[in-house]
Amino acid sequence: MNEQIEDYNNDIKEEKIDGKIYYMAPPSRKHRNVQYNIANIFNEYFKKNKKRCISIFEDQLDIDNDGYVLPDIMVFCYNNSKDIPLIVIEVLSNSTRERDLGVKMEKYAKLGIKEYWIVTWETLSIDIYLLSDDNRYKLYKSYAYFALNKSKRRNDEAEAEAVKEFSPVSVPELTVRLEDVFYFVE
Repeated sequence: MNEQIEDYNNDIKEEKIDGKIYYMAPPSRKHRNVQYNIANIFNEYFKKNKKRCISIFEDQLDIDNDGYVLPDIMVFCYNNSKDIPLIVIEVLSNSTRERDLGVKMEKYAKLGIKEYWIVTWETLSIDIYLLSDDNRYKLYKSYAYFALNKSKRRNDEAEAEAVKEFSPVSVPELTVRLEDVFYFVE
């Protein structure tokens, strides 16, 4: 098991967007913890409720004939006729922030991915974007986990909805608890 973790950390990961290769540094432990926690929340729910869905992380998603990305998490449901994720989730890192909120967001919208989450572990927040009729993402809701000290809170906390749990728009019967998302990050 330790060899698998070591291999995961030593793998050089890359994305190719608009003909340009982007190499990615291994994610921090907190970043990985959030990825794992979110994937687990979805997969435990899917398994318990016998849904034909799965949550995977860092798997290649082709965005056009010559481009691909490695979203932090993708949620697929196999009753969906298209082979595109139902939800894409990016956990922000300083090195990927601009791409995640810019060109990758545009590419995901063009693919028709209905729900896009931006998770910021430094501020313990989740911004959920929904695809509009004009194929652009519009901010739907922001959630922030306020159980910790004020030093980790977002500057715009008034805009974030202070709740302990929420349900994804694309999987409304699932309850996502913020304390589970940010478990081992605090």
